[in-house]
Amino acid sequence: MHSQEQLKSQLAAANHYAENLNEECELWLSERGISRSVAQKFSLGTVTDAIPGHEHHEGWISIPYITALGLCVGFKFRRIDEGKPKYGSPAGQKSHLYNVNDVLERSRIIAICEGEFDTIICSGVLGIPAIGVPGVAAWKNHYPKLFNGFDEVLVLGDNDLKEDGSNPGAEFSRRVAGDLLNTRVVELPAGMDLNDFYLAKGLQDTRIQLGIKDV
Repeated sequence: MHSQEQLKSQLAAANHYAENLNEECELWLSERGISRSVAQKFSLGTVTDAIPGHEHHEGWISIPYITALGLCVGFKFRRIDEGKPKYGSPAGQKSHLYNVNDVLERSRIIAICEGEFDTIICSGVLGIPAIGVPGVAAWKNHYPKLFNGFDEVLVLGDNDLKEDGSNPGAEFSRRVAGDLLNTRVVELPAGMDLNDFYLAKGLQDTRIQLGIKDV
């Protein structure tokens, strides 16, 4: 559980990072189809004057997990250079659903995406309400009840076949779809996630790929 002081500190940090989104991070986001206005909607920022626990991610993109109550319950960070690992998060942080506010949208359809940036593209750019799950291991048994009010649930895992023959994205889609009613798994071309497909094909073709006419 988060203490009230921790929640306040995290929200203040999220707001500070968002206010300090720098040109390098803004350019990195724009090259992935995420405009400044969309970045602002999701409070994306640059880790600047990092709070304790975030020091190793100075200069990285900040992706805060903000709830419907306006609480910041966690962070993911994305580096913009070619170093590894690409992503990071504070040590000991528990997993949460990303962009959980979208379950409150009045819509007949919602998407469950693998990862934050696919969720941002789906919700903020394509206009399809979307929730993000940071990998199959983060899917919890009580999550399905959140999606009971929707006519259709799209499941959007990455199509990332590995050299050993495994496909974590396909595993993610199978796990999530197996726990829900009225699901439709959307298959993307080999080696692509939703963000890749959107950059390659554009808005209209991406919506067609998802089988979307309206929301």
